This record gives sequence, structure tokens and C-alpha cells, in this order.
Amino acid sequence: MNAGTTRRRVLHLIGASEDHGGILSVVRSLSTGWHGDDWEHVLWMHSRFLQTRQPALPCRYSPSALDESPSHLRLLVAAWKSWPGLLRLRQAEGFHLLHAHSRGSLPLAWLSHRRRIPVLFTNHAYARRTGLYRAAVRSGLPMVLLTPAMARHYRIDPSPGRVELISACVADRFFGTPLPAPTPPESNAPLRLVGIGNIVRWKQWDLLVEAIRRLPAEARARIQATVWGPVPGDRDARQFHEELRGAVRDHGLERQIRFAGPSQNIADILARSDWFVLPSANEPCSVALMEALASGIPAVASASGGNVDLVADGQTGAMFRPNDPESLGQTLAAILDGRIRPRSPEGIRDSVRARSARCVAGDYRRFYNHLVDTGGPA
Repeated sequence: MNAGTTRRRVLHLIGASEDHGGILSVVRSLSTGWHGDDWEHVLWMHSRFLQTRQPALPCRYSPSALDESPSHLRLLVAAWKSWPGLLRLRQAEGFHLLHAHSRGSLPLAWLSHRRRIPVLFTNHAYARRTGLYRAAVRSGLPMVLLTPAMARHYRIDPSPGRVELISACVADRFFGTPLPAPTPPESNAPLRLVGIGNIVRWKQWDLLVEAIRRLPAEARARIQATVWGPVPGDRDARQFHEELRGAVRDHGLERQIRFAGPSQNIADILARSDWFVLPSANEPCSVALMEALASGIPAVASASGGNVDLVADGQTGAMFRPNDPESLGQTLAAILDGRIRPRSPEGIRDSVRARSARCVAGDYRRFYNHLVDTGGPA
């Protein structure tokens, strides 16, 4: 930063109470990929939030903040309760821009825009009520969509300075890890699969269990799948975890699949894997998927959501029909018998270089400066 230049500050409105999930991964990667000190990044979180991952970022807290809920009414009430405190915080600390990321922060972004406060909303989810987001854009709220598939889902046309296509990002360090040596398929070699993500229903880890169960015995015996990820504190997540463990036990799959819990050593986990697997449908722009590709690991993913913009079927991975365990099983069988031969690890890594934190941070810097310098769309 040049002498005499004012350092700008952005407050990331997230509102989460637990330190997991892709949004926080993206914001952390942005902060480390942001070459230069012209912007300071600060998180706005629930008062119960405790950072357990690195790098640690400065935080501000609200007892009323809420990131997600199946109840739209609850999200609106939480936003209304936290709004006065957010205004006081912004004025007291001089934040130049509010950057909202979660469904719970969308009402706050809308209120801020109506007050002509520089604000930006990045949409990290596939919502069913797409009209709400089109209405937000029509009101002039600046928005980021992660992929062309997301723009099609919401039927929102990108427009420079108003609605931008900016990808989620992968930390730059993954592009510096040693690439795996490509090995020809062997008839009796195990297939080491890895999945990474929260143990929640919408991640559809049960689809992976069912797909492996349906494989012929000889193929099934070669599968070694490990799923890494935390079990969130809510009741449904804990119940889902027990259901998964029960299904593995009941079908005698203890040697084929295990749920290993959380880990921060993602690069090491990927280095010990042959393929990455992502069973869920309508992933917005999976950070874990991009981390695998940046590490040179091909991916099995459903042909839905942002996956279709990240994975080149038959080249950097293999696609299967969403919500279809039979299709996933057939894809795994094709990998086992060598019918699917992806690009070299170098080619797989190159496919996501434009989604590195350094590249994506440059896109956000440009948009941030535009919104602050111009006041954003009217």
C-alpha cells in the first residue's frame, strides 16, 4: 500500500456459530490470496463462534446473527434483531464495505442497500425460491454468482458492476503440492476414494454407501473409501451420522468405507487418494472438489450444480446422474476396470488455476473498489 493511501475494511457477514463449511474456507483463502494490504478482512459471526481452523481472522460478534435456517421467518427475525447492532458496529469501526455471504445475511444486505451503504451479496447456495434473488437484483443489490450454472438456475444475467460471475476459490498452497504419479489401472489394485465435507443429509453420503453396496462382490472388495468431515452439532446431523454408521455395519462394508471425522490436513489426505468423490446434488461451487483438482486428483461428481462447470467428464473426472446410486456405482465400476482414463495430474491441476485464491481475490478487489468508489448500483 502506498504511503498516504487509506486502508479499506470489509466486514464479511456470515453469522455462523461453528467453524466449518465452504464459505469460511473461501473467505480465509481470499484473505491469504489477497496480495497487498489495501483491504482488511473481518468476520461478523454469532457470539458462540470459536475459530478452530487457520488462518485465524479478526472477528466481530452478534448474539442475534444467524447464517442458515429452514425457516425464512426465523432468518428475517434474526436479521431484524441484529440490524441495529450492525449499523453501530459499521459506524464505530468505519467499515467501507459489507460483504454478505449467507442466506441469513441476505436481508441485512438488502437493508444496507436501501440505506445506500456499500454492500455486496455473494450467493453460495442453490435456493428453490429463485424469484427472491431476482427481486434483489432488480432492486439494485450488487450480487456475485459463482458459476454460469448458478446464473442459469436463478435466471439472472451477469452484468458488469452489478451482477458478477466470480468463482469460489481454492487456497494457493494446493497448487504447490507434489502431483501424484499417474499409474495404469491394475486388475487387482484397490481404488482409494476420498470424500471431504460435513456429515449432513444434503451431502448425500448415504448415496455413496448404497452405490458401493450395489457393486459386484469382486469390484466392491477393491473399494477403499474414506469420508473426512465434522458432524455439526444439530440433532439431524447427529442422527444422519448414526444412520450412516448403521448402514455400513448392516451391509458389512466396514472394509470398504469409513467416516474418519474432521481433519485440517486436507493436502495429506488427498495425496493418499486416487479419486475424489462428491455424491451430493446441486453443489454451488465445492471448495473440496477444487482442492482435489488443484492437487491433480480426478473427481467423481454428480452432473448438477456447479460441478458441471468444474469437472470435464472423462477428462478431469467422471460424472454420474444426480441422486442415482446405480449411476454412481456404474461410474465407480468403469474406473475400476479402466474404461475411464482422465488427463494427467498436471492437466487436472491446470483446469482450476483460474480459481486460485490469488486470481479470485483480484476479481473481488476490482469489484470491491468499484462499489466503494461509485457507491454501487443505484
